[in-house]
Amino acid sequence: MAVIRKSEILKRYNADQSYLLEESRERLFASGQLKKAFESFSFSEQYDVFLSHSYEDSRVVKQVRDMLQKKGHTVYVDWLEDSHLDRGKVTSSTATVLRNRMKNCSSLLYLTSAAAESSVWMPWELGYMDARTNRVAVAPIFEDDEDEEEFLGREYLGLYPYLDLTSDSFYIQNSSNEWVGFDRWMQGFNPEDH
Repeated sequence: MAVIRKSEILKRYNADQSYLLEESRERLFASGQLKKAFESFSFSEQYDVFLSHSYEDSRVVKQVRDMLQKKGHTVYVDWLEDSHLDRGKVTSSTATVLRNRMKNCSSLLYLTSAAAESSVWMPWELGYMDARTNRVAVAPIFEDDEDEEEFLGREYLGLYPYLDLTSDSFYIQNSSNEWVGFDRWMQGFNPEDH
């Protein structure tokens, strides 16, 4: 199984930055940028992808989002689009906002990692989008010392195809010989034998 290595994504993230800040200063800078973007944000905007993730993986999330956007896809990330939400608390108002956002998304990518194991929102987002769109894929994010062959995830994650990054292209795969390009997957095609 091909996977997404966290170190490779972070290397791409660092290469895309005009200058590097320490992580806490980077978050402060990003917060200011997000407030500016929020002022012009449309609550009815449609997205290709809802990116389900743990905030602890924020740099990986931002890089995956940027890479998908460079390929022409629109991507919803809650802390980038709705910075007022408190993901640390499960409330009915937060669930309403996220449910409305998911109604405006065509698919969901589930970025699973060690940090994602403790997320209270991710399984809920996955179940909601699977029932609504049936267009869900898992993106296992591995540390360099993790063996991809040992990836078991939560048992229900094995029900879904997974996102693969090969070179600069994303694919949706069921196995190494059963795949489809991400753009075609977004058009409704499923992985097939090659």
